[in-house]
Amino acid sequence: MNIPAPTARAAQVVILERFEPEEIPMPTGPEDYGMANPEDAAEIKIPDDLPLSIDAWRERDLPPPDLILGKWLSTTSRALISAPTGLGKSNLAIALGQRVAANIGFLHWNPGRRVKVLYIDGEMSRRLLKQRVLDEERRHGGDLSGFYTLSREDVERFQPLNSPAGQAWILALIQHLGVELVIFDNIMSLTLGDQTNELVWQQTMPLVVELTRRAVGQIWIHHTGHDETKGYGTKTREWSLDTVGHLEKVEREDTDVSFNLVFRKARERTPTIRHDFQDVKIALVDDQWEHEASEALRPEKVSPRIRKALEALQNVLATDQAKQLSANRRAAHRDQWAAECDARGLIDLKGKPDSARTLMNTFRRDLVAANLIACDGDWQWLIR
Repeated sequence: MNIPAPTARAAQVVILERFEPEEIPMPTGPEDYGMANPEDAAEIKIPDDLPLSIDAWRERDLPPPDLILGKWLSTTSRALISAPTGLGKSNLAIALGQRVAANIGFLHWNPGRRVKVLYIDGEMSRRLLKQRVLDEERRHGGDLSGFYTLSREDVERFQPLNSPAGQAWILALIQHLGVELVIFDNIMSLTLGDQTNELVWQQTMPLVVELTRRAVGQIWIHHTGHDETKGYGTKTREWSLDTVGHLEKVEREDTDVSFNLVFRKARERTPTIRHDFQDVKIALVDDQWEHEASEALRPEKVSPRIRKALEALQNVLATDQAKQLSANRRAAHRDQWAAECDARGLIDLKGKPDSARTLMNTFRRDLVAANLIACDGDWQWLIR
């Protein structure tokens, strides 16, 4: 793969093709970011079919979000996750990216669909990055053929992502790989300039806007400063994003990776999907991710067949086949659960393997949706 670093002029063609570099206007507001030329105002013609009236909006046929993890992450999401140094935000970012690429549920979020994911690191050494990527692969064992990892160290004369050249290069890489989710880890190391100055993020906004136009979801990882309760620098960074999460440290004796994830902004949240945006305690214990939602949702009713699948899971959890987790919890592997369902006549593993796989996916999805079980990769356990 050979994607040469573009010149600044080439980047202008990709991002702001209508202007010469010296003609690019400064941003004038949160929805401008240098993308419009005020001199064009006299030539503007309003289209006759521009949807403005309530009737026009009522008749619009707009597709639902293309969800790729739970109800909070889609191919048009603009998300930011901030955390103090050393809390585990890169571990979380890698875990998120790999689970999306492998189409595996993570924490209390159900899988969406399999998409290609690009994780870009600008801070870790290649040795540490390799270790963390392979460690996470081992934890879930999913198919990562669509997960790509880029280290800033591997790009000669890496251009910051708030520069036209850097944006053009990264867009070329995204197009080459065909990815639909990009994780930028992190803003401080992938952009250049004073993070307390609004200009740095304003210069980054053409990339943010272009990714949304291409239906590529984006998660930006960010540091805190001396005040660990908020992301470092300008608050205006969050204005154009739809989701803002923050990690708060939770002390535990059995692990160093332990925190609360709090969604401080959730533009897409509605009463029916608020569970996916609730505060959640997350920890990496005994090389496995654990979580505890802040609100214990009331279990919902399930069909008799789903109830029998739950009973099969409970039976496996009561045997020596189950794996012991912390907090006196036990988890059962998907294969063991499927074998028990087969023994109870709920599925036919040998005679109808495709149907059996589909039914097991249904059992798991419905039980998670009913707040009766939680899962991580091939493992599932009861919610007490």
